[in-house]
Amino acid sequence: MSRDRRPAIVVNGKFLGAELNGVHRTAAHYTRQLTLRAAQDAHVRLLAPKPATADPDLPDLRPEVHPGRFGSGQGWEMLTLPRLARGALLVNLCNLAPLAHRNSVVMIHDVQSVLYPEDYTFRQVQGYRLLTPLTARRARRVLTVSAFSKASLIDHGVGTEDTIDVVHNGTDHIISRPADPSILARHGLDRGGYVMILGSAKSYKNLRRVFDALREPLASGRRLVVAGGPGADAYRAKGWAPPAGTLFTGFVPDSGLRALYEGARMFLFPSLTEGFGLPPVEAMHCATPVVAARAGAMPEVCGGAAALADPEDTAAWRRAIERLDSDPDAVRDLTERGRRRAAELSWKAAGDRLWSLIRPLLPSG
Repeated sequence: MSRDRRPAIVVNGKFLGAELNGVHRTAAHYTRQLTLRAAQDAHVRLLAPKPATADPDLPDLRPEVHPGRFGSGQGWEMLTLPRLARGALLVNLCNLAPLAHRNSVVMIHDVQSVLYPEDYTFRQVQGYRLLTPLTARRARRVLTVSAFSKASLIDHGVGTEDTIDVVHNGTDHIISRPADPSILARHGLDRGGYVMILGSAKSYKNLRRVFDALREPLASGRRLVVAGGPGADAYRAKGWAPPAGTLFTGFVPDSGLRALYEGARMFLFPSLTEGFGLPPVEAMHCATPVVAARAGAMPEVCGGAAALADPEDTAAWRRAIERLDSDPDAVRDLTERGRRRAAELSWKAAGDRLWSLIRPLLPSG
C-alpha cells in the first residue's frame, strides 16, 4: 500500500469525551468544517483520550481513541497528545494546547476567567493565568472568535496584533434540527406570550438586570421564561430576586430550545461581557427579536440587528423591553434585520475562514 504523502493535521479531541458545553460545541463544529475542507490537501486525524459523547448534530465526529498513562484530562493533553501528534500540525480549539508541541494552532475564546474569577474554579483561573500565555507564545498562530476577544487577549498579554487571527463562530446549528413545540405545551406557554432569557447564575451573565427590569409586570402580561440553567433558589442565593410568575424550565434539549426561541416575543441577553455570544444570533435564526447588552462582543456580533442597552442601566432595559412588548413594527424590523445578520454567521463561513488561516501553515510541495 502506498504511503499517504499529504501533510498531517491532528485535531485535539480531548473535549469530545466530556459534556459538550458552549466552547466544546463550537470546537466540534469547527472540527467538522476543517475535516471537510482539508480532505484534499491533508490527512486529518481527530484524536481523543476516550470515546466521544453522543451528539445527534455531529454524528460523523468519531475520534481515534488513544488512552494515555496520564489520564483523560490535562495530563493526556500535555503529555500524551504531543507524542501522538509528532510531525503533524496540531489544531487545538478549546483554549489550551500542549506546550511540548510547537507546530500548533490554538483557539482561545475569551478572558472571562480573569475578568470574573468568582464564576470559575480556582483551578480554572490559575490554569488560564499560567498556561494560556505560555500556550499562545509557543503556538504558531492564535485564533479567537471576535475582534473584541482579540483586543482582550492582547490587553492581558496573550498574543499580539500580529499573532492573533479572528474567526467568527457559526450560529446556524440551532436550525439544523426540527423544533419540538411540545415544550411550550408542557410549560403552559403560548407563542408570543413570554419573553425569554437563558439561565445562568454566573455573575457576568447579569441576569439580575432583567429580573430588576421586569419587577413590575409588562402591560401585555407576558411572563419571563428562564430556559435552562438552575432553578429560582440559585438566583435568590445571590441576592437576585426573579419577578413573580417567572418560569424556570430546567434542562432544555436543542430541539426544545429552538421551539422556545421561536415562540418568544423577544430574547434578552444582558451579559456584562462575552467573547462572542452565540444565543442572540441563535434567536435571530429563529425569527425572534433581540435585546442585548452594549458590552463585550455583542455589538460586533449582533451587527446592528439587535436593540442594545447598557448592561448596568435597569431603566434602559425596561424601555427596550417595553418597546418590543408594545410595538409590532419594531418587532418586524428587528426580526428582519436579525434574519439577515444570522445568515452571515454560518458554519460554512466559519469553516472557510478557519481553513484560509490553517492551509498556509501546512508544508508546501
